Amino acid sequence: MARAKSREQLILELADLRKQIDEMKRSETDCLFEEGLYRSLERSSRAGIYVLQDGKFRFVNEHAARYWGYNRNELIGKESMSLVHPDHRERVRKHAIAMLKGRRSHPYEFMTIGKNGDLRWIAETVTPIHYRRKRAVLGNSMDVTRQVQARTKLAELEALEASILDAIPHAVIGLRNRRIIFANNGVESVFGRKASELIGRSTRLLYPTEEGFREIAKVLYSNLERQRTFSFEFTCRRRDGSPFEALISASRIGDTLQEKRIVIVYEDITDRRRAEESYKLFASSSQAGVYVVQDGKFQYVNHHAAAYAGYSAEELVGMNSMGLVHPEDRVKVRKQAREMLRGRRISPHEFRIVTKDGRIRWIMETVAFIPYRGSRAVLGNSMDITETIEGRNRLEALEALEASILEAIPHAVIGLQDRRIIFANDGVQSVFGWDALELIGKSVRVFYRSDADYEAIARVLYGALEKHRTFKMEFTCRRKDGTDVDCMITASRIGESLTEGNIVITYQDITDLKRAKTEVEQSRERLRNLSAHLESAREKERTRIARDLHDELGQLLTALNTDLVLLMNSVPPGQDDLMKKAEDSVNLVEMTMQTVKRIYMDLRPGMLDHLGLAVAIDWLAQDFQKRTGIKCTVSIDPGELQLDADMSFSIYRIVQETLTNISRHAEASRVTISLRQSADRVELVVRDNGKGITQEQLAKPNSYGLLGIRERAYHWGGEALITGRRNQGTTVKVSIPLTGKGRGHEKDPNPDRR
Repeated sequence: MARAKSREQLILELADLRKQIDEMKRSETDCLFEEGLYRSLERSSRAGIYVLQDGKFRFVNEHAARYWGYNRNELIGKESMSLVHPDHRERVRKHAIAMLKGRRSHPYEFMTIGKNGDLRWIAETVTPIHYRRKRAVLGNSMDVTRQVQARTKLAELEALEASILDAIPHAVIGLRNRRIIFANNGVESVFGRKASELIGRSTRLLYPTEEGFREIAKVLYSNLERQRTFSFEFTCRRRDGSPFEALISASRIGDTLQEKRIVIVYEDITDRRRAEESYKLFASSSQAGVYVVQDGKFQYVNHHAAAYAGYSAEELVGMNSMGLVHPEDRVKVRKQAREMLRGRRISPHEFRIVTKDGRIRWIMETVAFIPYRGSRAVLGNSMDITETIEGRNRLEALEALEASILEAIPHAVIGLQDRRIIFANDGVQSVFGWDALELIGKSVRVFYRSDADYEAIARVLYGALEKHRTFKMEFTCRRKDGTDVDCMITASRIGESLTEGNIVITYQDITDLKRAKTEVEQSRERLRNLSAHLESAREKERTRIARDLHDELGQLLTALNTDLVLLMNSVPPGQDDLMKKAEDSVNLVEMTMQTVKRIYMDLRPGMLDHLGLAVAIDWLAQDFQKRTGIKCTVSIDPGELQLDADMSFSIYRIVQETLTNISRHAEASRVTISLRQSADRVELVVRDNGKGITQEQLAKPNSYGLLGIRERAYHWGGEALITGRRNQGTTVKVSIPLTGKGRGHEKDPNPDRR
């Protein structure tokens, strides 16, 4: 592969090409086109050549067209600025005008957008010419994308290198022929000197004596002739003249020392030497594994590291350190430890060891050179990460399981980043008819019927996910074949916020579910209508039976009672047995009359028709209190309620059913009934102080009394709310709009509310 040309080479080529074109221009540009020179350039030039008139391409060679992924004919007539990245258009106009007016001679660079969205960097020069008898602009350009990327990378690396050098707490200097060519800020903390004052000077001023300077130069350069790096300890001198012990680590730049370029790191080890005796104490108390290896053998091991391997510290001292490493990992450990010791690796490496009893443990380790007992050694710091590795393996298994679960989910599941699909499960095939791989990289717009739908749901989803982790809504989407599909959309953001625009969306096809739900609601409505019809028929039958009881059986019992009283008055004196039977018969008839009256009142309380709802409820409460012994208080406002007769009867039945439930289940000692009529509705509240109804009791499907209360309220367009608290009683709240009409076939707008 041909090596990428440098920026300087490209500039020289462009300048040379510009010079040729200026010469051509002087000999009449149109003739050049006619004579075929530019046709030759069109075919053979490695630079992009194009002619612009009125901001549009009039001529483009193949090389320029390839920059942007077009063929030449597609570019002819196209606005040239449409290819320039929006952020760079003003810059291009400014530089082009300056060059056309002769105020700029060197190429300018800018970013362009290709046909497929690729970003390319272009270096361009422009020249005013005549083309087909009209003024035009001749553009010469080269694709410098690789050079710009390399330049950017180099700048990043240089910035990183500078940051690393300044972050190193030791003194770092670069030498060429024993003269300092760079120094980091660490020279101030180590030597007491500013980095700027060292540039160009000899390293002699860093050592106490001339002899010391010559000695270290001899040692350094002789060793660096044979090996890339070398370390040793030596006495250096600060600016104030005070001596200190330093660990000097030198590395040559390049494969040889021909140019005598080296980098030296000076580490002040004065405090380290003072701390050598306390080091073992620290290591022995450390919770990490600490050990010193010299010539491949353990010289010191703290108890924590020994415990990893199941040995005592005494057993490990003198043992080959590689003897603990799993045979399959030894080559890897040697390589990674060597890289870390040479400064080419900073992250810990992981490997397995074999314990004394044959078990496998995972260890994470870092190593560094240290002086130990006068010689260089390797300090190892390690941690037992067996549980972490096992956890990682479990995580990988969970991720595999998660992938399997995603594929097993019958719904469509997609991941989005900036509204583009980054993953999709196989469920997209069954829901939308798309193959999962087809969708990767596409906009989620493909799932919606129109741009308006797409933007609408995007606003709703992203707006909701800014505040909540998950959001759910129903929406009509579109299959690949163009048919509609009703979906339950469940979206969840990835992370604590939407800053990266990452979300997961599940699309559940609820088309059949909605159809079934509609059918169930229609069936439920028909059942309610039938129930209302049956209730109406039942009330009519009750009214008829009550009327018959009152008009016929009541009159017969009254006549019978009158005859028995007359008979009793005509019994001769001394006929005690006959008198007793007559009295018993009168009492029996009176009891029968009371029973008939009670049945009549239960079937259709006459006072409801003649005296109104307030009187009927008051009588019902008194009768309830008399029969059960439960104190019952009634509050009705206003006293004269103006209600529809059928609505009044429904409210009466609700109160009657509520009192029946209280007497059977509540174990209450007090009941309050409140009935209020406002301008637009009537509200009934019945409270008791009993044991309180539970959620389980409310949810029972065979709680027909409660169901009847709800259905009567719903029949009038109202609602019934039944709540209870343990040992604090039960409350029944009924609210009915005064404009409510008995429901016929209209649909319940909220069937789950009740």
